[in-house]
Amino acid sequence: MNKNNIDSMKKAIITTLLVLIAIPGLAQNKIGILAGTMWRNEQTGDWDIGFTEKYAIYDCRFWEYGNLKRMNDKFEVTLVNPDKTLKVAVGKQKDGKRQMTIGGGKKQVYSLITSETLPDYPTKDWSTFKDNGYREGDTVTFVGWLKDLPQEVLDKKRLFEIDLYSIYTKEGVEFKGDIDDEGRFIVKVPVENSQEIYADWRRSHLHTVLEPGETYFYLFDYKNKKRLFMGHNARLQNELLAHDFIRAYEQSDEHSMTDEQIKAYNDQWMNMYQRNVTMLDSLLNENPTLSRKYADYQRMSNVSTMAQELLQSRLFAISKKLPQTTLDFIEDNLWSNIVKPYTVSREIGWFLYYYLLMAQEKNPQMQQNMTFDANTLLQMSERGLFKASAEELATIKKWQNMMEQYKKASPDEAQKIEEQNKELIEELNILMQRPEVEDIVNDYFDMIDLKAKLIDSVYQDPVLRDIAKGQLLCSRFVERRLPLNQTCMDVLSEIQLPTIRNAIMTRNDKLLALQQAEVEDIASLHPSSDVEGLTDGEAILRKILEPYKGRIVYLDIWGTWCGPCKEKLSESDYVKQQLKEFDIVYLYLANRSPEESWKNVIKQYKLTGDNCVHYNLPTAQQRAVEEFLHVDAFPTYKLIDKQGNIHDLHWLHTDDMDSFKETLYRISSMQE
Repeated sequence: MNKNNIDSMKKAIITTLLVLIAIPGLAQNKIGILAGTMWRNEQTGDWDIGFTEKYAIYDCRFWEYGNLKRMNDKFEVTLVNPDKTLKVAVGKQKDGKRQMTIGGGKKQVYSLITSETLPDYPTKDWSTFKDNGYREGDTVTFVGWLKDLPQEVLDKKRLFEIDLYSIYTKEGVEFKGDIDDEGRFIVKVPVENSQEIYADWRRSHLHTVLEPGETYFYLFDYKNKKRLFMGHNARLQNELLAHDFIRAYEQSDEHSMTDEQIKAYNDQWMNMYQRNVTMLDSLLNENPTLSRKYADYQRMSNVSTMAQELLQSRLFAISKKLPQTTLDFIEDNLWSNIVKPYTVSREIGWFLYYYLLMAQEKNPQMQQNMTFDANTLLQMSERGLFKASAEELATIKKWQNMMEQYKKASPDEAQKIEEQNKELIEELNILMQRPEVEDIVNDYFDMIDLKAKLIDSVYQDPVLRDIAKGQLLCSRFVERRLPLNQTCMDVLSEIQLPTIRNAIMTRNDKLLALQQAEVEDIASLHPSSDVEGLTDGEAILRKILEPYKGRIVYLDIWGTWCGPCKEKLSESDYVKQQLKEFDIVYLYLANRSPEESWKNVIKQYKLTGDNCVHYNLPTAQQRAVEEFLHVDAFPTYKLIDKQGNIHDLHWLHTDDMDSFKETLYRISSMQE
């Protein structure tokens, strides 16, 4: 073939390729230089449209490419999805900008997004957060793409998780969406109001605010290190990505602080608050178009975090009291700066909880009722609230005499009194653990009616009253795992917001059903008589472990009153599935747990079976076991190997199951 023939063939091939560019159906291979570009509307500042090799992204949706015409640097492309087609005209690029006409809209100027996050918006936005009045049924649609993630990262967890923290229950709730092979997902999220969330925390570390009724598209482009939000109201979300304001935060691990130490600790937190205010003001001055929502969110986060830490710090104080300067600071600088709606910061629920707790501690009537002594128990018996035998009445009166001596004693003398009255204290514990006595004592300390009246006097805002009363009743569910009694139902009737009232009734109905259900595999619940007469903690534990010699025992020391304990118990099925290759006995020892509550938790989390063993020992025996094991926090976990050796476990050990399995393999191999 001569040179002229070769040149003619090359020209024919080039001509054919140019023609093919304009043929419908080949667009997915011909988007060319638009592939991998994201475009920002110059007028609004929003991310409006993006083009990738395979999809266009517009209006929070994925679009396939249909017909495409390319004329030099101009494009006409049809976008297709199952229920709609859309024509997009893209003008030639000049200085990083293109004019585009999308659908039937007018021609707009778009700039190429070259930064990792969206640049600052061109004008200030003074709009406030959407407030839906805490109505039921509002949702957010959260669409997204974890683009070009390494396969091993994508495959590690094929779920996109969004974590909400309910202001009513003070508990986290997760909503999940499946991630497809390309990293795409959709999650429908019910929201209480405009609400802070954490999402995909171990991969893309996202925290932002969702507003009811909105649809958002989140792009996490791993290869190009881009993080962008699309949506009709996605400005705040982009600003939070671009300006991740890091507040000063430094928590102490110290406990048992003197008045001087707690004051110094509080002063440190108050100084951090002021530093955060100054840093935020500086950031807002440097970026004058940042929205009011951004400023309000950061202020609310600062207020609620600092308030929670300051109010909670009283638990570290020996006196259990906060300095007056701290209380004044909370009122003047924090409480007065709360932003509505209250759900904008996830920590606000704890602020409200501790704020009410502070009011309770200042209320004389509440403090009077906090005292429970022998006289109170005798009065309850006289009122017929429970039947006490002659021997039990004698025990109560002996306790009364003992406490009179105890109040006047020095620390050394008080210890001797305890030693001399060990049998009396054990008899009293047995009496107090009788179900009907436990119920009336717990109801006495609940003081639900008094707390509800205090809420009415503390909060002027009816919404805050409803939220606080909702928290009050939900706390009772968490602590006792029992349905509401009549006093609680009376408080429930005072709540005006249907969403709170209905959420509580739903929980109550579940607990009623749970209480009426039988315990599956009742043999998993062992009687205390197995260790009757034993007082030494090691002896009690070894007696319990006797039937399981030669097997690994996974010991969980928990309590029905302990939130973190129950949170971990809710993961038990997953943990057991992960560890099914090992021959493990799961031993649960309950601390200070009323009988009905204990059984309800076991039923709720399905903690029975051939390899599950439960004990709810008398207080003195449980305390002895805990002292032997050096238990100082709940939950506490231990591994007991086949030879009976006891191994410590961090309470979050199951967060890394691979590491935990390695521990089990090591312990198993040591016994071979």
